[in-house]
Amino acid sequence: MSRRDRPPGPAERTAVQAPRFGRAKRRLPAAAQLAVDEAVKSALADPLSGEPKVGALKGVRVVKFKVGPLQLLLAYQFDARRNLVEVLDVGPHENFYRELQKYLDAR
Repeated sequence: MSRRDRPPGPAERTAVQAPRFGRAKRRLPAAAQLAVDEAVKSALADPLSGEPKVGALKGVRVVKFKVGPLQLLLAYQFDARRNLVEVLDVGPHENFYRELQKYLDAR
């Protein structure tokens, strides 16, 4: 099978972070930042693994993971045509989807 016939693999997939994600990650403790990095790596390896959202957040996928007693959510969008994962936001569940929707509507 030639390179042209194969679908692009995770090694060729790129990630782009939204400014909101960078600010939210910076505010987390060091242990949580490491867990976020692992969640982003897993989203890059299998971008369809996240739970797809419907309604106003259609096209957004969310991965849930725990850091100690705290459950965090990682929101991202996957563009299969460009083989790109755009990481949108990370944070606890409280008001997460409401704030994410406001952010996406303002873009």
